Amino acid sequence: MVSTLDRRIASTPLGQVLRLPCKFIQAKSSVEEMVINAIAKELVITGKNVLPVMVKLLKEDKYTSVFNSQIVIAAQRAGLDFVCCIVVDDEMAAQLKIESGKSIKIDLNQASESELQTAFENIQTNIAAFNKIEPAKIARAISEYRSVDRITSLNFLTKLKCGIGKTKLSVLVDRLMY
Repeated sequence: MVSTLDRRIASTPLGQVLRLPCKFIQAKSSVEEMVINAIAKELVITGKNVLPVMVKLLKEDKYTSVFNSQIVIAAQRAGLDFVCCIVVDDEMAAQLKIESGKSIKIDLNQASESELQTAFENIQTNIAAFNKIEPAKIARAISEYRSVDRITSLNFLTKLKCGIGKTKLSVLVDRLMY
């Protein structure tokens, strides 16, 4: 039996720009207040957002923002009733992370040491919690580890004293393949 939500999801036009009521969208953002306020001021002037918010359908008339969440928050502050959105599914959301540079899918068992170092430099630059990692040391350790055994877990990185502890492993799992 097909549920109402399943029918709604099946009939939702994925990848198309839609105007959705702000009140239907859950949004959290780590963007600074100053930036959100600047966006809100611009939205007051223009009355609409140009950059769409990427949302996933949770249930009928309930969405969660997966990208550009700051625009929803700014639109609410600007008093806008609607915001331009693109509805995405899980597969599209994963692709969005890759296209936006929020996720790097690199195969730890195949990438060169140079590619590994570049990937970890990107992580170091883009994720504040990783600003003290040592990309060259991590890349070398991965290269040495995989010369002996296939990588099936990143736990060995926590023993290297290279800036990666257990709490950072879950973030890496979303960005790396092994």
